[in-house]
Amino acid sequence: MRAAPVHPARLRDDTNGVFHLTMACLSAALLVCAAVALQDFNYRLPASLANLYSFCFALGLAAGYCRWAKFDRLFQSCLLVLWSCVLSTLLKFPMYLAARFRTPLRDHALAQIDHGLGFDAAALVHWGASHPWTRTFFGLSYGALFPLMVLGVLLPAVRYRFQAVKELIVATSFATVIGAVLFRFIPAIGPWSVCGYAPSTAQLRCQDLLLTLRAGGVHVINLTESGIVCFPSFHTLLAIVSCLALWSIKPLRIPAAVLASCVILATLTTGWHYLVDVIGGLLLTVLSIAAARSFTALEQRIEEGRPITARRPRWRQAA
Repeated sequence: MRAAPVHPARLRDDTNGVFHLTMACLSAALLVCAAVALQDFNYRLPASLANLYSFCFALGLAAGYCRWAKFDRLFQSCLLVLWSCVLSTLLKFPMYLAARFRTPLRDHALAQIDHGLGFDAAALVHWGASHPWTRTFFGLSYGALFPLMVLGVLLPAVRYRFQAVKELIVATSFATVIGAVLFRFIPAIGPWSVCGYAPSTAQLRCQDLLLTLRAGGVHVINLTESGIVCFPSFHTLLAIVSCLALWSIKPLRIPAAVLASCVILATLTTGWHYLVDVIGGLLLTVLSIAAARSFTALEQRIEEGRPITARRPRWRQAA
C-alpha cells in the first residue's frame, strides 16, 4: 500500500538554529545602538509605525501557525523574511550613529582619486542629462534596488532556498557594520558637492539629512528614507548580494544579473556616487560574501555535530 504523499512544506529541513540565535543576538546589539541614538543623540521615531508593526505581527502569526501545523519549511521561510524586515530597520542606526561624528568631509579626496582614475562624474551626469531617455532609464534603474532586494528575500524564501536568504542577510549585516566604521572616518556628501553639477531633489534631501545629523540637530527618523553613506556604495553591494540570492533560482539568473548591473551603472550615471565608491562597494561585497559563506559553512558543521576544524587540503587527505 502506497504511503500518502507528504506536502513539500512539511518536509523537514535544517533547523537554522545557529542562524536564528545569531540574528537574535545581532538584533539585541542593534537595539542598544537604537537606544543610544534615541536617547543620547536626540533622534526621534516617527509618530506612526503601524505598517511596520502590522507586517511583522502578521509574519509572526504566520510563523506560529506554520509551526503549529508542522509546516516546517514554511515556518523557516516566515522567520527568514521576518529577520530581514527587522534587520533592515535596525541596521539604519549604526549609520546614524556614525554620522554624528564630525570628521571632516572627504569629498575632495574622493574626487581627487576619481580624477586620478580618469573618471569625470560631472561629464557623465551632463551626458545623461542631454539624453532624456538615458536619464529616465538610469533613474528608474537606481530606484529598482528596493524591489530587487525584496525579491532577493521573498522568492528564495518561498522556494525554500534558505542558504541563499541567510547569506544575503548575513552579508548585508556584516557589510553594514564595516560600512558604518568606514563612514565614521570617510564621511562624504556626494560628487555633486564638489564636481559642479546641480543635484536632484533626492540628492539634496540626502545632503540635508547628513548635514543635520553632523550638526547635532534633532532628526525624526524616516524608516523609508534612503541611505546616507557615500563611501562605500551600498547600492553596489546590495544589488550584487540580492542578485546572488536570486541566482539560486535558475530562470531568474539572467534577469537578476541584468537588473543588478543597471543599478550599479546608475549609481554613476545619476551622479549619486564617485567611481571610488563603487570600487569600495565591490571590495566590501567580496568580503561580505566570503564572511556570509563562512558563516553558513560553520553553521552547517555545528548543526551536523561535526568538529569545527580547518578543512585539510585534498592532497593531504589523499595521503
